[in-house]
Amino acid sequence: MNRIARAVLAALLTGPFTLPVHAAPGWSVRAGSTLGFTATWEGSGFDGVFHRFTADIVFSPEDLAGSRFEVEVDVTSADTQSSDRDEALAEPDWFDYAKFPHATFRTTGFRALEGGGFEASGTLDIKGHSKAITIPIRWQQQGATARLQGETVLKRTDFGVGEGDWATGDTIGLDVQVRFDLALDAAADGN
Repeated sequence: MNRIARAVLAALLTGPFTLPVHAAPGWSVRAGSTLGFTATWEGSGFDGVFHRFTADIVFSPEDLAGSRFEVEVDVTSADTQSSDRDEALAEPDWFDYAKFPHATFRTTGFRALEGGGFEASGTLDIKGHSKAITIPIRWQQQGATARLQGETVLKRTDFGVGEGDWATGDTIGLDVQVRFDLALDAAADGN
């Protein structure tokens, strides 16, 4: 080992240093938060919601590098206010609840936008199909509470949702608008 390498190693082993600590706090989702979608049937829109989802959110506008979202959606909790539609969603051509009861979104990074908004980039996995997506989000914080909102449009066939006779988009449109409105409380432990 040369003299420079020994000096660097000695400084690392004996010198004062600290591991970086992420300033981004953790947040818990409050009751009343929503994760919904709008799709079309024969040209007319209909709304739906997912009643059950979990979200591990660590976010600070001042520490985007230390921020992350990990969301798991119980797709079996989909509710479109139509028992026929809701029963069809369980079938293999749609969400295939028996094999794929959950969808996930995990961020890979964030970017600040002009005007105070942000973009959350990550990987969305639905029905075993993974795709990189970017979602524009809005963040409003007042002390230990915050509100996280966002929406994006997904092409359902990118994720194998609506296969077979449904893949053309003739009856049920290919584009689905997904939106969320989450009321958050700062986590008790700060992370």
